Amino acid sequence: MKHIISSIALAASALIFSSCGSVSEVAPTTGATVNKYSKVVVKDFAYKGDTSEVNGPASSTTFPRIIASEVTKKGAFTSVSQNGKAGSDSLIITGDVTRYVAGNAALRMMVGFGAGSSYFDADVRFIDGASGKVIGTMKADKNSWGLGGGLASGQTPETFMQGSAKKIAEESFKFSKKAAN
Repeated sequence: MKHIISSIALAASALIFSSCGSVSEVAPTTGATVNKYSKVVVKDFAYKGDTSEVNGPASSTTFPRIIASEVTKKGAFTSVSQNGKAGSDSLIITGDVTRYVAGNAALRMMVGFGAGSSYFDADVRFIDGASGKVIGTMKADKNSWGLGGGLASGQTPETFMQGSAKKIAEESFKFSKKAAN
């Protein structure tokens, strides 16, 4: 019985943290050299969303902080810093937050059908620390589940940032020296 309850709780947790939309895989630019970086510098993002969103502009610093934490957890790089100085062995991760909408959790819960939806979109760039050239891009495009209920009400831009940062950390591994081994 305990095993069944644990399985149900695990499945429910997975649903709560899932969302609609996607986070793309990294698209390396033509001629980009991968597997050469031992350090990562995560720079603040530019905020290009609606400035009337209460936490929208702050997401330009919150999201990079979450990315840096997730990249650190992966352990693929000797150092991960925020807004530090990049060298020739550094991969820079930065980009633009293009949409941040908190929406309305009560509307998502009670009405559904897209009412009160939450959104988080970002364009991510991987940049060579020596040349400053973009060597890869990703896109995060996340939104709450449209059918409403408890699942949709718990989906916020913050949960979308967390999931997106995990995917970015996984994809950054492709640029690390450890990926060559």
